[in-house]
This record gives sequence, C-alpha cells and structure tokens, in this order.
Amino acid sequence: MKKLLFLVLLCLIASFLLADANIIQSLEDDDDLSVGDRFIFNIRAPYSLTEVEVPDTLTNFTVYHKERIVEAGIPAWFRLTIVPILPGYHTFPELRALPTSHQNPEAWTDRFRVNIIPVRAQTDTTLVDIKPPISYPFQFPIWVYLVLAGAFILSLLIFIITLFIKPKKIEEAPAESSPVYEKPAHWELAIKRLDELIESQLVYQGKIAQHHFLLADIQRHFMQQEYHIAALEMTSSEIREAMRRIGIAHSGEINLFFGFCDRAKFAKHIPTPEETHAMESWLREYLMGFELIAARRILDTPRGEMHAQVR
Repeated sequence: MKKLLFLVLLCLIASFLLADANIIQSLEDDDDLSVGDRFIFNIRAPYSLTEVEVPDTLTNFTVYHKERIVEAGIPAWFRLTIVPILPGYHTFPELRALPTSHQNPEAWTDRFRVNIIPVRAQTDTTLVDIKPPISYPFQFPIWVYLVLAGAFILSLLIFIITLFIKPKKIEEAPAESSPVYEKPAHWELAIKRLDELIESQLVYQGKIAQHHFLLADIQRHFMQQEYHIAALEMTSSEIREAMRRIGIAHSGEINLFFGFCDRAKFAKHIPTPEETHAMESWLREYLMGFELIAARRILDTPRGEMHAQVR
C-alpha cells in the first residue's frame, strides 16, 4: 500500500514538473459534446503570442476558427474554436505557441482528453447491412453450352476461310479530311459541372451538405486532371500539403474554399445563400483564369510551331 501511494505521489510531482509554466489554457463549452459541436480552447501566456501551430495530422478534431485576441494592457493570446468529428474518448494533442519577441521562450500546451457522444444511437441500423450479400453460381442448361461451343467453332471456320481468300483491291477515293474537334479543356469541363450544379438548386431544396460536397468535388476533380495529384482521394490537409510541395498558385484562396465547403459538410454550419454564391463566383473566376493562361500560351507560340502538325 505504501509503495502504491509513493508511485501516485511521484506521478503527480512529475506532471507538475513537466507542465509548461508559460502557458495558461482553459476550455469553454466542453460539456456533453457530440460530433459537430464546437468548444473553445483559450491559450494565454505572460507575454504576447504571435502564432499557435496546429498540426496537419489532426484526425479526430478540426480547428474551425483560430483568432488572435489583442486587448489593451493584456498580452496577445489565442482563442481556438474546435469541432470534434469522431465519437468516443479522444486526446487533443499539444500545440506549440510562438512568442512575439525572440527574447521569450517557445511554449507548449498540455494535452487534454474529451468524451464525444455519438450522434446516432448504437441500435440505429439504418446504414448497416442486415446480412452479407449472397453470390449464386452460374447454372445454365446444357444446351446453352452446346450453342456457345457451336458458335465458337463456326466463327473459327469463318476466320480460317477469310485468311485464304484474298479480297480484291479496290481503289479508294481519297477521303476528305474530316474536321478535327479539340477535346474540351479541364477548366471548361469544370465550369460546365458548376453550371449544372447551380441549375439543380440544391441549396434552395435544403440540401446544403450535398451542394457543398459537389461544389468541392468540382475543384478536386479539376486539380486532379490539371496538376496530376490524387485530389479526389485526399483530405483537405493533404491537398494543402500537395499544393505547398508543387507550388500551385492561389493556394491560400483554394484552402479557404475547401475550408468553407468542409464546414458546410461536417461542422453543422449553414451558410447563407449569399456566402454560397460568393464561393461559386470565386470558383468560376478561378477557372476562367485558365482561359487567359491558354490564350497567352497561344499568342506566345511562334507561327511556325502552331502549323507544324498541318505540314
């Protein structure tokens, strides 16, 4: 019994020693959380903070909003709005807080654990298979196999006969050159899908999540075709890392676009029709920018190279 008390006391002393004394953290609205609810994580220090780094490896949470609070007479601090996306007991990782002045040390927040209540009851089997699918073996009458065998033999005989019979050469008139139809560009296909999505009026039918899922899917499909990255299979954070790695232009605006769609899909955020229309307009302008790029490329191409295929 004494050994057990000694170990508990030792663990408490170690936790106080390992805790970062420069950070004062607190939670708000963290009771009775369920998937999609929001709670607040406040991060303060005796000195002003310039940044709080959120890792891209978050899987059970998403940082919906990060705000730097500047008040008179108080060091600048951060307020993070966090949304859990998976039920169960989950641990939020430690975050690195960077000071405004290099004279102050970097600090780390403490990890904390929250319980996320499932949105759907365990007895709800609406989306669960009642029983596994059953596959039946192919069982045809014997005459079906005889007919197929006869057809195969007949086709083989016809093929052999055609090998020995030389067809007469027929002088064919020179065929007129058929017009060449260029395949639509990737941005043209994306704008066509955008027009079809807007005409479906899913927003006015109350299908907010479906509309924003399809809106983000248009941008993902375009990026996969244009930049040859598996955007349809990536998360938003993975797409952000891929854009940083290959240096895609307007990556900041694209991140804001995906963040807006993700909030409407997963975080129970219902944007106004004006906000949705603004995102649709941004996507259209972004895609139309590739038309200007293609036009400049044609103007910059020497005349001889433009007609090289014709020669």
